[in-house]
Amino acid sequence: MSENDNFTAAPNTIGDAHQLISALQKVEWDTSLISQTDSETGADTRLTYIPLFIATTESGDSSEDAQILSGLTPLPNQMAIGATWQPELAAQTGAVLGDELSALGFNLYFGPSLDVLENPSLTSSGDLGTSAFGGNPFWVGEMGQAFINGMHTGSKDRILVVAKHFPGSGNSDRLPEDEIATVRKSLAQLTQVELSPFFAVTGNAPSALETADALLVSHIRYEGFQGNIRATTRPISLDAQAFAEIFEIPTFASWREQGGLTLSDDLGSRAMREFYAPGESDFYAHLVARDAFLAGNDLLYLGNIISSDPSDTYAATVDTLSFFAQKYREDSVFAQRVDDAVTRILTQKMRIYPYFSLGAVRPSISRLDELGQASQATFEVAQRSATIISPTLKNLDVVLPAHPAIEDQIVFITDTYAAAQCSLCPGEEILPINALPQSILRLYGEDAGGQALAGNLAAYSFNHLSEMLADEEAAFLESAIIQAEWVIISLAGVEQNQPEILRSFLAEKQELLRNKNIILFSFTAPYYLDATDISKLTAYYALYSTSPPFVDVAARLLYKELTPIGASPVSIAGIGYDLAAVTSPNPAQFISLTLDTPIEPAPAPADIKITPEPTQIPLFRVGDTLGVRTGIIVDHNNHSVPDGTVVTFTLTIGGDNGMQQQIEAETTQGVARAAFQLNETGLLDIRAASEPAIVSETLRLDISSTGEAAITVIAPSVSQISTPVPDIQPIPTPIIQSAYVEDGSLRIGAWFFAALLWIFGALLAYWAGTGFHSTRWGIRWALSTLLGGMGAYNYLALDLPATTWITANGMFGVITFVLLGEILGLIIGWLWWKKEMGE
Repeated sequence: MSENDNFTAAPNTIGDAHQLISALQKVEWDTSLISQTDSETGADTRLTYIPLFIATTESGDSSEDAQILSGLTPLPNQMAIGATWQPELAAQTGAVLGDELSALGFNLYFGPSLDVLENPSLTSSGDLGTSAFGGNPFWVGEMGQAFINGMHTGSKDRILVVAKHFPGSGNSDRLPEDEIATVRKSLAQLTQVELSPFFAVTGNAPSALETADALLVSHIRYEGFQGNIRATTRPISLDAQAFAEIFEIPTFASWREQGGLTLSDDLGSRAMREFYAPGESDFYAHLVARDAFLAGNDLLYLGNIISSDPSDTYAATVDTLSFFAQKYREDSVFAQRVDDAVTRILTQKMRIYPYFSLGAVRPSISRLDELGQASQATFEVAQRSATIISPTLKNLDVVLPAHPAIEDQIVFITDTYAAAQCSLCPGEEILPINALPQSILRLYGEDAGGQALAGNLAAYSFNHLSEMLADEEAAFLESAIIQAEWVIISLAGVEQNQPEILRSFLAEKQELLRNKNIILFSFTAPYYLDATDISKLTAYYALYSTSPPFVDVAARLLYKELTPIGASPVSIAGIGYDLAAVTSPNPAQFISLTLDTPIEPAPAPADIKITPEPTQIPLFRVGDTLGVRTGIIVDHNNHSVPDGTVVTFTLTIGGDNGMQQQIEAETTQGVARAAFQLNETGLLDIRAASEPAIVSETLRLDISSTGEAAITVIAPSVSQISTPVPDIQPIPTPIIQSAYVEDGSLRIGAWFFAALLWIFGALLAYWAGTGFHSTRWGIRWALSTLLGGMGAYNYLALDLPATTWITANGMFGVITFVLLGEILGLIIGWLWWKKEMGE
């Protein structure tokens, strides 16, 4: 880990890490070659070489979980992957990370996090930020499966993947390393949300590639775990009873039987010290390790653990090992527990290495030149995850019709911060203040299309913003904002109270920002602003990650080269974006229904000629079983609904008012299935609904007492589909069809009928004018009437305002409007006559 000074500064970071890991494995190899004397028998013996686990946790981008700041491919964080809603991109990211970490010699990876960020908070000290895939249990599980698959594939099965933080810390109000958090949930409630993603990567995983090799057990307490709200567990990592109860769940039990490992979270964290030794009490590392091991953890992560005596990590670790060795010799029950854990560990090590030798374990140094070259995968995630938070996508072009013009002055205010590869390494800026301006100049500057000039771009940091708000000497920033047409704000993190600085700026400098385009690019989680803050922005985009490809995507969004197609994987209170509602079935859809027929046999080889037979239409009679399935049911973002979404199939016998039989089923990959026993004759209708989507196709059979019937599919009418709720893509207003209107436009028949009206009206006007005054005025009145009718018809044909309302009344509306036009024409002719007569 970087905090342990295990990595050196660039440009030697990668080479030195490879050398360190190789040296650690070689020390273990060399030790195994030394003959040792058995203390009991006095015989000389040699140890068997067993490869070390060399572990790390690596987020890929420059967040707090990043361990290697340079040399590897900059990757998206988990929330950016979640915002794509595409598991294949999670697999691609995992493959790149698995390939590069295995090339360095790592064989144990702490990740991915399978925490469900169900209720993200603006103020929670336990905020997970972008280190979670999202807030829906199903999608977190899908992304976790795909990521783990990618890690295994990319590393060629040379890395064991440890899913964290079991059994889920998404609802925790504390960070696990700072304080032992308490979550008020029973085991049944945990099964519905927190444990669901872990089911997906253990016993319910579709294959070994998607299966986690180990689970990192967190230090979280649960109030009401056994159903008694007054009872609180110890931290799960230390509570043998709660630990056993969770792993008795069949999904986890089968995974454990197949060799799944459990690994304790950091036993040397401040949270564990405060739990075992509050205040100035003594803290003993070997007792903490014993409790964690006896609770059920196979591997113990000691971290930087320090006992009250001895008072350094190395001595405390040696003391713990000595304690375990002594207890192993003296306690047969403890020894059996050790043997079980060691068997699991050795089984996993033998799975990733064909044989235990130094050559099989240490990767070749030649692979280092290939690292850091897979940024295309990151750019694809960046494009597909970019999200417009405010306004809505359909209103974006109205609120922001054009990109910055070449002559526009643009001020960039960037939330930049420094990170260091080690305690003695120089700091590196994360999201430098000139990152976005430089990206814009590279993509749109004078040498790339000439849409931006360097002299019109000014870059400042949040420190300058803080100084301006504090009335310190930062008049240069205020002056720049006054002259600018655009203010572009980039938010990168939250650990230094940056959202509060941004809120103060938006609240206190409203006069300064008036009539300017204020754009916010959030390179972190999207839920840190409230509704009032967001209302002061022209546009608010979520990019989620600070990796360079995400900065390029921000530049392309600003210059309207890209459309933001991502969707937030977590709820955002500031815009009323509720993830539970968003992932529910979209009512603005109708559910398709088909027969659930068996899978057809594979086609014959191409060289075998078989005469094709016509497809037989299945016929059903009383006593048969009819299998039915839906098409893919989609949510409000047009993705398939989560697995487990309830669908109700209804069989109606004897028409709409007949008897009904209902079957409830759950979706798998968006599709639900049901089977009905056909026990009645007569008219049978089958429909499906998944609240709030209640309209579906109808499968109809009309079975006589002696005959058979085929299925008829009846599509619902457009008017049956319910009015869409807010934030759903609206359905076009249905157009009433008639003999005179087609798709809102007049048919040719309407033109013919209108022509007859013109002729009839003109003749009447000619007759009236001739009889009233003269033939000349009869012709004039006829032409006025004819022009009035033609004008009315053209008004409808050109689809001018109110046309839809008029044509919706069919023939009556068309006739009435044309007649009104002719009457208007006749009135104009009469006024003309009055003027000519001097009256």
